[in-house]
Amino acid sequence: MAYRLSRSESIHQAAVRIADEELGEAIARLREGQASDAHDRVHAARKAIKRTRALLRLLRDGLGAGFHRDNLDLRDAARRLAERRDAAVAADVFASLVPAPEGALAAVGDRLAAVRDQVVASEEALLAAADDLARVRNRSADWPAPARGWSVLEPGLKTSYEQGRRAMRNAFADPTPAAFHAWRKRVKDLWYHTQLLHNVWKCVQAAWADSLEQLSDALGEDHDLEVLRVALGQHPDLDAEARRDVLARADARSAELRARAWSLGQRLYAERPRRYVARIGDYWEVWRDGERPSAEPRPCGTTVAPATSLSPDPEVICPGDLVAEDLAERKDEHA
Repeated sequence: MAYRLSRSESIHQAAVRIADEELGEAIARLREGQASDAHDRVHAARKAIKRTRALLRLLRDGLGAGFHRDNLDLRDAARRLAERRDAAVAADVFASLVPAPEGALAAVGDRLAAVRDQVVASEEALLAAADDLARVRNRSADWPAPARGWSVLEPGLKTSYEQGRRAMRNAFADPTPAAFHAWRKRVKDLWYHTQLLHNVWKCVQAAWADSLEQLSDALGEDHDLEVLRVALGQHPDLDAEARRDVLARADARSAELRARAWSLGQRLYAERPRRYVARIGDYWEVWRDGERPSAEPRPCGTTVAPATSLSPDPEVICPGDLVAEDLAERKDEHA
């Protein structure tokens, strides 16, 4: 099944199912052995870890002390896989910045590629990460069943949105690589939470998730550029002019990415956390209650016949307009 909550399941049932599916797939990939591509195995496992940690953060108030234990095991598993990922990133980012290197630049690319090929995550590291994930997967079946309703999800979603909003302000107030990377982590959480809540209003949540993914990708590429900078600093014997050239290209690309992140972030984090969570909570309640008998469900963007002769033109359901109206009403209520 999909990485999302379903009306046919309780929140607890969905959480256990999602953890089992995500971690089960990651464990299987990590235990495939050397016949499989190590990079693909690491990538699949890291993605599953991030998705499961986001699920935990959404439900953290209902998990009690178990949240910290499971979150630490997932963090440890991710750290076992990080070295392989960073080595591959440095070489790949260089190739994107300098697609046809020559002379001293070619020597830089060759060095980074050689490091990437040498840093292969050991089977011991991959198997140890799989064991970390297996412990969380086994415990997930015994996660406490939280109370029913939106109150289970509201605190985690509010924290996710609040932290992302604050991290955005911090990143642009003090634009260090660490600050932008911290923001990206919180953006990823909200992106995954939006996927988990996809069904509350599919077209609106899908559009929101798409924009969050774009923001996450921009911040992720910005972080990858910093990984390249660090890697270049570890090879002072390389031609100084060539390294300066690469760093200048990285800085120019980073400026472009941060400008895009600012534009997206200002839109995605425009609401106050309380209003954002209240809006999603309203969608949740309507969705969980189901359609009223008199209302036939329609896909987004479909035409609805006029209700009276006083409305000669058909009304087109536009999610963006409805969300804008909802936000305007909430602003008036709290003015």
